Amino acid sequence: MKLTIFFVASCLSLISACKAKEKIVESPNSKETSASDKTYGKVSHQYSSTGCPTVIITNSFVLDAPHILIPKDNLPKEMDVDGLEISFDYKVLRMPNPEGCVNGIPASIFNILKTR
Repeated sequence: MKLTIFFVASCLSLISACKAKEKIVESPNSKETSASDKTYGKVSHQYSSTGCPTVIITNSFVLDAPHILIPKDNLPKEMDVDGLEISFDYKVLRMPNPEGCVNGIPASIFNILKTR
């Protein structure tokens, strides 16, 4: 009798634990980024002598030190100007630094706009 009750209780707990996960519906507004979500930085060629053509220097609010991003793809010609201040979105990439780039973090840069 105890074995039957244990078996039924085990089956019920397995059945209730194996239900399908609910689908997460993403609202259309969550995909949009506002201007306050943008990152601001300055295009620099200060590491071009070591073979790293373009970097973007941002202010890091966490460390209070410059945050250097290495664009994975070349910036558009009108944006690849030394000292140009830009706003952009980025995603940090898990890849090795390009040849000659010892400072910075590789990143995919998108939604680039001139700020001045």
